[in-house]
Amino acid sequence: MIRTIVAQKYARGLFAAAKDEGRVKEYGEELRRVAEFLKGQEEILEALESPIYPPDLKMEVVEEIIKGLKVEEAIAKFLRLLVEKRRIQFIADIVDAYQALLDEELGIARVEVRVPDSLDSELEKALAEALAKRVGREVVLKVVEDPSIIGGVWAKVGDLVLDGSIRAQLEKFKESIIRGEVS
Repeated sequence: MIRTIVAQKYARGLFAAAKDEGRVKEYGEELRRVAEFLKGQEEILEALESPIYPPDLKMEVVEEIIKGLKVEEAIAKFLRLLVEKRRIQFIADIVDAYQALLDEELGIARVEVRVPDSLDSELEKALAEALAKRVGREVVLKVVEDPSIIGGVWAKVGDLVLDGSIRAQLEKFKESIIRGEVS
């Protein structure tokens, strides 16, 4: 819960600054690039998160990252702020919160789709179009193979769950039998 609150606070601040500059996409991409680097360098991220190391040493590490990745100045300032306020451990959550703000701004819905087997590109495109009509926004799919659904499609857009899986249909049928509604 606290992670989410902190991440949203910092993401909103960065997003507001990016919007003022007219660079919401660019700031998001730059922040994601740094977060992905840190994710791949677990020992560096652990050191930045650890209370054992002094703040000035952490700032030196961040300065080296900024130089090495050639991070643009606005994001460099943001990274320094995260280290100064001891919030660097929330960077992945901040990236996610920033992406949600960007998606909202651009009218994009991220949809998790579960299917029993992989989808070819044509079927994936058709599914994205159908879901876009349903939610009234452009859709970006995250397709997850989940053999447990047996067949059909399960989709989640925000809080909305669309369950057209065979597993769900079998569960409903089973409940009908238990209630004695099926003859």
